[in-house]
Amino acid sequence: MDKIITKEMRFVDEKGRIRLFNGFNIDDKILSSPEFRYNLDEEFFKKFRAYGLDIIRLAVTWQNLEPEMGKYNEKYLQSLDRIFSLAAKYKVYILLDMHQDLYSNFDGKSVGDGAPSWAAITDGYKPRMPKFVWAEGYFFGKSVHRAFDHFWANTPVEGKGIQDRFASLWQMLANRYGDSEALFGFDLLNEPFPGTDSKKMFAALIGGAVKTVLFGKEVNRCSMIKAFVRRDTPALLDSLTGGAFKKIVKGVNKYAEQFDLNKYSPFLNKTATAIRERTDNGIIMMEQNYLCNVGVKQSVPPITVNGKREEKQCFGPHSYDIAVDTPLYKYANAERVKTFFNEMHNTQKRLGVPVIVGEWGGCSDNKDTSWFPHAFELLDFFDEKQWSQVYWDYHGDDLDAPVMNMLCRTHPVAVAGELISYGFDRKSETFTLKYVSDGKNETLIYVHKPFNADKGVKYKTVEAYESGASLISIRAKQGEQTVTIQLEK
Repeated sequence: MDKIITKEMRFVDEKGRIRLFNGFNIDDKILSSPEFRYNLDEEFFKKFRAYGLDIIRLAVTWQNLEPEMGKYNEKYLQSLDRIFSLAAKYKVYILLDMHQDLYSNFDGKSVGDGAPSWAAITDGYKPRMPKFVWAEGYFFGKSVHRAFDHFWANTPVEGKGIQDRFASLWQMLANRYGDSEALFGFDLLNEPFPGTDSKKMFAALIGGAVKTVLFGKEVNRCSMIKAFVRRDTPALLDSLTGGAFKKIVKGVNKYAEQFDLNKYSPFLNKTATAIRERTDNGIIMMEQNYLCNVGVKQSVPPITVNGKREEKQCFGPHSYDIAVDTPLYKYANAERVKTFFNEMHNTQKRLGVPVIVGEWGGCSDNKDTSWFPHAFELLDFFDEKQWSQVYWDYHGDDLDAPVMNMLCRTHPVAVAGELISYGFDRKSETFTLKYVSDGKNETLIYVHKPFNADKGVKYKTVEAYESGASLISIRAKQGEQTVTIQLEK
């Protein structure tokens, strides 16, 4: 497998080709799992590759890796060893994600996941189960707030700071998987949450929403009232446009900046330094705090290791529509989500790093096709930005589910030269790639159906799959090239 590094705002391989990745989030949030929850066997990886997928954001939790302080779960790690081994065999990359939601499961007293109970200091506050959606704990959970406060403060647990223990966990994983061919990188912490400081953020968010809805030019109040009277839920949600949300979140930015600079950035630098003490391989991923998922500005500077900018780092933004995790998600508004992702594009340009969208999608039923138009809009947006992506998320049988009719698509895998643009027109079923060829290396394209290429396109088949899909290579002379592929209808 090619080792993946970064060059400015691109992922590149050892041949210098621009690389683009498409994949799945596969998570294990189950408390006290003896081994990784899904059996990702040879059959799984064969199907995964055949669908043109080449990366897994493998979400694991601290509670399963270190259930007892200072004692790593060897049986669980051996199940990860098997995943890494098969991933390397089938040329699938692994992005290790240290996942958390609501900080911890708190020994089954919460719907959350993440830290073991011994690393959750709550100052006596008790977790509670949600009444409506799982994320309530971020808004109202004092136990969640205090646990994060202590994490950011690096409060000692038996003589060693919680954050330092977390960094040691990452060192163990870096030592174990740092030389794996399948290693893509390290996603240090899923959706970091500010803790008690979030109260100011939520207050600013609510205040911004009230002010914008009542007085903002971005909201058509007549249409909103009519939709409310008619009980027209889709129209009511659509009245909260992306432009309205930009106004709503504006007051949150200053509080997010304080968290980013004073708490999150030092954590990233500390944890990245710990990893680099064990391996130089793998890309370090920076996420954004939980509230940035709805377009709040992110202000973290680039990651540094011992005071020097880390060479191999990327940005892994997440975003969903505001109706996610509710029955209203079928009314998701892609324009609104693209507004959130445009703010994240600003962050990418500021940092000067490549992007792989760490989470998007979020449909609770991967057999539901009604929201595909929303998903296709976002995939087209990612292609326009030339972003890699991993879909949230895998439910166990998704490689045989309708969701693959959306995720399996023709796309560039490796571009030998400078990428100009690419895209897939679903109406005409035509894929077009424009690039400036380096004249030396092969460009790789995954094509998800039988096809016909333009007469001037000379290609060879690298891999052929039973479905009729294929991975093809093109070696073009130096200079600007346009590749057009017409899929059979």
